[in-house]
Amino acid sequence: MKSYRGILPAAILVLTTSGISDLQGQEGPSTSQVLNMQQTVTTATPGFPSSLYMYQVLGGAQSSAQARALTGTISLENQTANFSEVLLILAYWQGDCPANDLSLSMVRNFLWSDILKNPSQSNSRLLVDLHFPYPLPMTGCVGLYINGGPLVQGAVTMSANLNLTYEPASSNANTVIDLSGEYCFGQDGGCENATADNTQVFAVPTLMPAGHIVQLFGNISDSTFDGTQDVSPFPTGEDWGAFNDFYLLPGGCGNFGGNVNSQGFANPVSRATFDSWLPPNALHIGSVPLARRIPPGAMGRATLQSQVENILSVPVLANAGDCMLVVYGRKGNGATDNETQVKLC
Repeated sequence: MKSYRGILPAAILVLTTSGISDLQGQEGPSTSQVLNMQQTVTTATPGFPSSLYMYQVLGGAQSSAQARALTGTISLENQTANFSEVLLILAYWQGDCPANDLSLSMVRNFLWSDILKNPSQSNSRLLVDLHFPYPLPMTGCVGLYINGGPLVQGAVTMSANLNLTYEPASSNANTVIDLSGEYCFGQDGGCENATADNTQVFAVPTLMPAGHIVQLFGNISDSTFDGTQDVSPFPTGEDWGAFNDFYLLPGGCGNFGGNVNSQGFANPVSRATFDSWLPPNALHIGSVPLARRIPPGAMGRATLQSQVENILSVPVLANAGDCMLVVYGRKGNGATDNETQVKLC
């Protein structure tokens, strides 16, 4: 999904700043409350229209709070066999709680985002079950943003039933960094960048501030298209899949930092080139392999998607100027739209 890219800030990470606070890592006396956000949007309008639902808790936008967990379900139901997708974002505002900030231009920061894709007449559902042992910063002014619909045509219903567990906080020391991106395989165009060669990979670099990495969270949705365009064939054969990896590169991004196009999106490279560029001291933070068996004589029309929640048993020190590398790869033939909505803290 490309329509929201201009909305999101360039960096949204979750890092603890100078060190690991004992207070943040402990539960302490329970003052937690739960905000239920239940919304459904149905649209047949292409171009991914947006909706925003506002909630005020505690003292509103001027209060300081912290998120402890996010649970529930999200879904994307196609009433036709046409491709659709939806992006869901939890954002918060500071100072004033706006009546309507549909462009998200006044957003202080983002708590969470997930992406769902659906290439068939079905209901695509995903369980959300995230817990934050090092709580995420927020205020008492929270918005649920729903941006999606059909790519070309067809009625689509997008639903969220989410419970945000939060509590008051005296300060918000942590930072959340966004590692989201979207890359197409098996075709020459689309997404933020694309390659027709499914043996190539995209390695997306992000420079890091100083802090401690404690968690990766969000989701991944890698989907075929719906077969209505000749340039987007379905996978065939025994199976198809995708891999999504996260590396911390000490000291900088190296060759990966210069391998971007004029818009700042990663260019594809061969696996051999990627392996030669990856430094021996690279730290593998996380991996999300996805795979789909194809029945004999059938096509691999499907969405491969997964929640991401990787809580590090030992926080990892990141120095200013280190590099987080997000790697997108494919297995098998056919065309797919591979997207991560993953955050780092």
